[in-house]
Amino acid sequence: SLAHPDQNKIKNLFNAITENYDFLNSLFSFGLDGSWRKKMVAFSLDGLERSLLDLGVGTGKSLEAFLQAHRFERSVGCDFSEPMIEKAKHRIGNRAEFMCCNFHNLPFPSASFDLVTGSFILRSVQNMSGFLSEVKRILKPSGKAAFLELTRPANKLIWNGLYRPYLKFYIPSVGRLFSRHDHAYQFLSQSIQSFVDPVDL
Repeated sequence: SLAHPDQNKIKNLFNAITENYDFLNSLFSFGLDGSWRKKMVAFSLDGLERSLLDLGVGTGKSLEAFLQAHRFERSVGCDFSEPMIEKAKHRIGNRAEFMCCNFHNLPFPSASFDLVTGSFILRSVQNMSGFLSEVKRILKPSGKAAFLELTRPANKLIWNGLYRPYLKFYIPSVGRLFSRHDHAYQFLSQSIQSFVDPVDL
C-alpha cells in the first residue's frame, strides 16, 4: 500500500522527487510552508539550545530556518535520501554537519542534543513508539523535540468538503503534472489521509 510502504520504497520515492521537492511543497501548501517553519522555530527555541538535530532534513529548509534564528554550537541534518542531503549541503554549506541515516536507529550517543526536530516525517515512521524512544534517548535530560506535521482537520465538514478532495485529487494531479514520479505524490496524499487525527497525534 502506498499509504504504508516499507522504508526502502519511501527512500526511493523521495530520491525520485528531490529536484521538484521544494517547489511542489510551496505549491501544495499555497506558499504557507515557510510561515509554518518559522512558527515551529519560534515555538521551539528559548535561546539556550547549544545543539540541534534535524531528522529527515530533506533539502534543508527547516534546518536553515533554525540556523537563521539561533547560533548553535553543533547542528546536524540527518536523512536517508542522499540526493536530499546533497541539496541540503548546497543550501546550508558548512553551517551544519550532514549524515545519511535511518531515523529509526539513530547513530548518536545518548543525551547528545538539546533539540531534536523534523518536518513532515512522522507519516513515514513505521514504529512510532520505537522512533520516539530513540528521540528521547538522544535528547539531553532538559532537551525537547518539536515536529511539524500535516494531519487531518477535526472539523468533518472541512475534511469531507475541502481537505479530503484536495488530498485525493489535487496533490496527485499536480504531482503528475510536474513530475514523472506520480507514485511519490500518491504516497504523500495517502499517508496524510491515513494518518492519525490531531488528538491522537
